[in-house]
Formats: sequence, C-alpha cells, structure tokens
Amino acid sequence: MRRAALLYHPDGFTTAGGPMLGRRVAGEEFLRGLLRHGDIAELRALVQSPEHGAAFARHVAELAPGLAASAHGFDAPDRFDGAGTIFLPGAGMASYAWWRRRHRQNAFSLCGVTHTTATDRTMDAIGDLLVAPLQPWDALVCTSRAVQGMVRRLLEEHAAYLGQRFGATEVVGPALPIIPLGVDTAAYDQSEGARARWRESLGIGVEEVAVLVMGRLSLATKFTPGPMYLALEEAARGAAQRVHLILAGYFEAPRDRTIFLEGAAALCPSVTVHHVDATADPARREIWAAADLFTLPIDNIQETFGLAPVEAMAAGLPVVVTDWDGFRDTVGHGVHGFRVPTVMGGSGADLALRYAAGMDGYGNYLVGASLGVAMDVRAAAEAFATLIGNAERRRAMGAAARAHARATYDWAAVIPQYLRLFDALAKVRAEGAEQAPPRPGREPVPLRPDPLRAFAGYPTATLTPETRFVLAPGAGPQLLAARAGAPGTVSRGSLLPSMPTLTAMLARLAQGSATAAELAGPAPAAEAGRAVRGLMWMAKYDLVRRQP
Repeated sequence: MRRAALLYHPDGFTTAGGPMLGRRVAGEEFLRGLLRHGDIAELRALVQSPEHGAAFARHVAELAPGLAASAHGFDAPDRFDGAGTIFLPGAGMASYAWWRRRHRQNAFSLCGVTHTTATDRTMDAIGDLLVAPLQPWDALVCTSRAVQGMVRRLLEEHAAYLGQRFGATEVVGPALPIIPLGVDTAAYDQSEGARARWRESLGIGVEEVAVLVMGRLSLATKFTPGPMYLALEEAARGAAQRVHLILAGYFEAPRDRTIFLEGAAALCPSVTVHHVDATADPARREIWAAADLFTLPIDNIQETFGLAPVEAMAAGLPVVVTDWDGFRDTVGHGVHGFRVPTVMGGSGADLALRYAAGMDGYGNYLVGASLGVAMDVRAAAEAFATLIGNAERRRAMGAAARAHARATYDWAAVIPQYLRLFDALAKVRAEGAEQAPPRPGREPVPLRPDPLRAFAGYPTATLTPETRFVLAPGAGPQLLAARAGAPGTVSRGSLLPSMPTLTAMLARLAQGSATAAELAGPAPAAEAGRAVRGLMWMAKYDLVRRQP
C-alpha cells in the first residue's frame, strides 16, 4: 500500500453544485477510481482553506470510510515530503512548482493533467511550464495523442521564442506521458426494465431506432449540430423504421435551445427529437438504456479527449463520432462504431488576434475556429444508415465496445498507469539533478519575493541580527497585554509569536539592551520564523525601542 497526495478544490473533484463539465466529471471519477484501485493507505490533500480541507475530509469519508486522510495548507510543504507525487487536476503547474521551490525541489513530484487546452489561461499555463521551475521528475499527463501533439507544438513555439529572446540553447519542460481518462464501467450496466421504462416514457416503439447524444448541448463549446441533422435526415429517409434522436444534457445558453431544437425541426424533419435533462441521476446513468447507438460529431477545439463516447461504449452502445482528437484513440473504426472523416482549413490568425486582444470572448473564438472544420456529412449518413438498418451489427459493435471500454478505460486499468508513472517519476527524482537550483542569497521565487527584502529601500533603516533594542519606559507584561488587547493592534495574530515568547523578550530587555538575534534566538522552534516579527510589532507599539 502507498501514500498519495493531490491538490483538492471541490470545483475540481465534484459535479455537485455546478455545471456538468467534463473536467469535473473526470476529477470526480479519478478520485473515486484512485481510492478504489490505487491500493492507498493514506491520502493527503493540499488545500487553500480550512473549508476546502473539511470538504476533502467529508468527500474521502464518503468514498472510503476509515481511510487515513489529512489536509494541509500551502504553509506546510514538508507534510508532503513522503507523499511521492502531488496530483494536480489541471494543466496549471507553474505556481505549484514555485511553491515547492521555496521548500525543496526534489521533495516530491508534481503531476498535472490536460483537459481543454483551447483557453488563453490554459495556453499561458502550458507556456509557463518552460519558465517555471518544473523538474525532470514532473509530468503533465496528456489524455490523447492529439492533445499531446498540440501541447508539444505550443511548447516548441514558445521555446523557440525564448531561445531567440534570451539565447537559451535548451528549454526543458515536464514529461508528457499519455494516459486516458477513465470511467467506472460497471456504473453503466443498466438495471432490468430501464430500457422499456425510458422508451415508453419517450414514446419510442420496440422496433424503432433511437440515437443518443449525451453531454453539454452547446454550439460554442461542444459541437455544431447542423451537419449531424443533415446526416441523420438522409439516413432516416432510407430507413425501414422510425428514427428518434435523444438530446440528453443541458443547454449551456438560451440560444442553444433554439439552435438544437429548432435546427433539428428544420434540418431533419424525418427524425423525432426528444430532449432529456440528464444532468442528474437517474437520467444521467439510465438514459443510455433507451438508445440503440450513440453519436457525438465534435468539430470544436475545446474537446481534447471526449469522455462521453467511452461512457457510451461502457453502456454497450456502438458509436458514430467524428475522426477528431481523442476519439481517434478511443474508438476503433468499424469495430466499436464509425469515425467520420473531418477536414480543417484556412487561416485562424484573425481569430487568435481577436481573442488575444479581448475583442472576442472564448465562446466566439471557439465558434470561429469551428467554421474552419467540416465533417463528411455523406460518410456520417452512411454510418448512421448502416447501424440504423442492421440490428445485428449494432449488437456486435456494442458488445465489442463494452469489452473495449472495460479492458482499456475502466479505472481498474487507468489508475495503475498513473501509479507506474508516479513510480517512474520517483526514480528520476532519486537519480536526477535539479534544473536551475536555488542560489544562496537569491530569491527562490524572483517575481514573488520576500516583501521585507524587496522593499528594503523604503524605510530609514533595516533590521539586522546585530540591531540592538532596549526596553521602553514602563513596558512589561501588563502594558503588553493592554496594547495587544486594544482594537486593531493585532490584526494578523497567527503571524506573531505567542504572548509567552513576547513576554520573555521583554524580561530579557529588563536586564539590559540586547541584539535582535539574542532576543529571537530562545523562541520555540515552532515560532522561529515569527520571533523577529513579534519584536518589530513591539517596536511598532513602543514596548521596545531600537538603540541608536
């Protein structure tokens, strides 16, 4: 059994209380999979606040009662020294590398994971990997070959600029291994009667064919539905049975309801369209049972892996998807369903300029990019027609898809890949040399310096260990307590030493002048970093005075 650690923020590991976003689903399922299949003896969390620590404790107790779990803030990096690797649920790794540098760069590894890479914030985060103190024992997991290629291209372009600008001959980032997202495949086994119950509620006949779309229904951040409607219309016209389309999910924006529902009425009138809000159980887990095949014709650069087709395969559905990003890895063409060819063309330089300048928001940027992508509508129609008209083919592909999902994408198969990666990073960490180790006397984090050093030119004088202090007239324990008790005198008490330590300093000065080093030296080890600050606080309130 092993220790594990992760950066915990509820937004990254739960779908409760927020939109059903892919990264939230992936994070929620990752934590569940890690606790179930990771052979974990202890789980530690890096948290931003006590509230997040409490949420982490509740979450782990719900998933793995009795597991040793603890949450620690950023002021306690040493609590992760034995954890091996801290898992970060995103691509933003730079700030955590700088945080680690204040402590010890080879104390533990950092492992991030890609979700969407299209946002300006994510692209900046990826670029920052080359200038932040990431080490050879760190990794950014890419969930597909396509996203790995995109990240490499981004890093290569940024490295070329850094080399041109600063003369750097080698710019090294973290490792970029490929590990797919996972699902709990058993959760997609359908209960007895679910198919009949859902199809009856939707008015779908026993011999009729239902095509399912599952996910966020959004033109901006998911896909353009028009080409799918054209392909379904062509297939439905030639079908011997009625064809239904189930749009299961939520409309991201009010206009999406019009685009998806009225667009379907205009472009595929031969298909009966249903909308099901599948953001919560039981619909989220059961709606798959109503369908005969699944489709998701992505044409959007927002997508990087595509979890929904894997969920569909786990549910035993054949899939029709575009030959796009992660689908190219997950769906075997002609085996688990069909991948429809796509083509991209033209220049997007104007889109990049408008997005960078703030002229276009993220949604408009994505829609603009999707204008340069086309799915082969005729090939999609042929794929739909093949599956709509052949129940035996649907059953065979669905069975192959279910077996593939269980063997490859169940967390029982995915979590061991992470554990092997963590072990490999530990070996590199034990044997490797630091890149750009901190230098004595220099700021470990140059652009987030110690403020009392960075602004040392502001005051009349600066404190040194040899600076001498004397007791102010009348100062003692009673005056200390009175001034500490006045409103506003102690605004950040946790940053100051304890009252006994301050009292001990006053007692020492009652014997005569002393240096800052002599006054701070006897402080308890736990207060060593706060003792000098306490001395300055007493100087601020005229309990002690600097000796000229």
